[in-house]
Amino acid sequence: MPTSNAPSTVVITGGANGLGYALAKVHAAQGDRVILVDRDAQQGNASAESLGGEAQFIACDLTDAQQCEALVKRIRTITPAVTRLYNNAGIAGSIGKLKHQTDANWEAVFGINLFAPVRLTRLLLPLLEASPKASIVNTASMAGLLSASHMAAYSASKAALVSVSETLHKELHHSGIGVSVACPAFFKTNLTDSIPPQEGKARASVEKLMARGKLSADQVARIIVRSADRGQFLILPHGRERWFWYLKRLSYRALHSLMMRQQPRPDKTATRPDTGASQ
Repeated sequence: MPTSNAPSTVVITGGANGLGYALAKVHAAQGDRVILVDRDAQQGNASAESLGGEAQFIACDLTDAQQCEALVKRIRTITPAVTRLYNNAGIAGSIGKLKHQTDANWEAVFGINLFAPVRLTRLLLPLLEASPKASIVNTASMAGLLSASHMAAYSASKAALVSVSETLHKELHHSGIGVSVACPAFFKTNLTDSIPPQEGKARASVEKLMARGKLSADQVARIIVRSADRGQFLILPHGRERWFWYLKRLSYRALHSLMMRQQPRPDKTATRPDTGASQ
């Protein structure tokens, strides 16, 4: 991060807990001013208080355009420039085959995973441009590079965020604003809280995968911060999935074959529960 008389200011969405809070701890330890943004006001205030220093929390529903505009106005009263924006907030949404995923789920997932970071980036660009060396870090997912089954909306939203990041990387190349996109695999966070309560089995499966993750949120955060500081565009913290990504680039057919061997076979005796939804 650049050094100057004024402290570097970092804005982190989804900063109340999970990866967002882990990122905040790294920056607070470096002496940066941290602004946490989250819908959870109680946890957000507690997290900011635990960071100490100049950490602040601002409650905001990032899917609400007016609240985002108010957020940016509030940030302007705190700092004349933003050194780094972490578009980290995200949800998993409903888990299941595409034919069972409703329009409402697609809209909710894209609302927070894609439209929110696009909107906030656009609104904060003037403050980023005011920093001597600013950067944007978007938290996507390996699901955006290696789309798995039963998570169509989530994977598509993260793939779109990777694409937006590539576009920004080109558009901002001459502005001095760096762009990175982080694509971690499974690690323990509260992402499963966004899975609908009635999908208990799916939630348990995702939580099991998270529990098996070889990296903690703190470890992932340190890798992301260090990589973004170096100006690295694509950040792939998990080694195993990184090799899957390399394999996909070499041979999609080989990767598909590998992933399908790990895919559970459908239970032909199972029937879809009646959700009461109508099309």
